[in-house]
Amino acid sequence: MTFVFLGLFILLLTLVVIGSLRKPNKLIKLSIHILGGVVGLWMINLLLSVFNLEVPINVFTICLVALLGFPGVVVLTVLQLIGI
Repeated sequence: MTFVFLGLFILLLTLVVIGSLRKPNKLIKLSIHILGGVVGLWMINLLLSVFNLEVPINVFTICLVALLGFPGVVVLTVLQLIGI
């Protein structure tokens, strides 16, 4: 599973570089937004594992993060820390 997210992170970096070198179209902006949220969720899970906490990665959380991007990751993290 880590290799999947690592591949998504590399894809995200590639899209950011492409978007910064030329004017990005709507598809590249949307892809950066979605991948940023999904990779952010993975990174937050890595950081929270130190404290023995975890945001579950399932269809619901992936859809929420894909829709909201990194703010969705923050919302899920706060909800997990509160205990909801």
